[in-house]
Amino acid sequence: MALETHISVCLSTGHLDEPTARELDALIQYTLPRAARDVPIIWQGQIVIERWQEYGWFVWVKSPGRSLMPPSLQACLALAEAAGGSWIQFDRDCPPISELAVYDW
Repeated sequence: MALETHISVCLSTGHLDEPTARELDALIQYTLPRAARDVPIIWQGQIVIERWQEYGWFVWVKSPGRSLMPPSLQACLALAEAAGGSWIQFDRDCPPISELAVYDW
């Protein structure tokens, strides 16, 4: 039996600016209605996201609408994609890396 596997890239939540982090929290707490997810002009309706405990989020690297996403999130997605990742696990306990900007919030 062949199992499908995916690579998860762990990045610090500090690689996202505070407004983007707050928006991710809001998207999990207040799910957009189906009609809003079909609107291609807002990134919030395109992203695939889930809560990671109380410490961050899982974000699908191939989430559509990337060009509309905030720059800090775009940079994280691009780096994870270049590394072959399918998902990003944003975790507050993951140490920051030098390849990405770090935001203090």
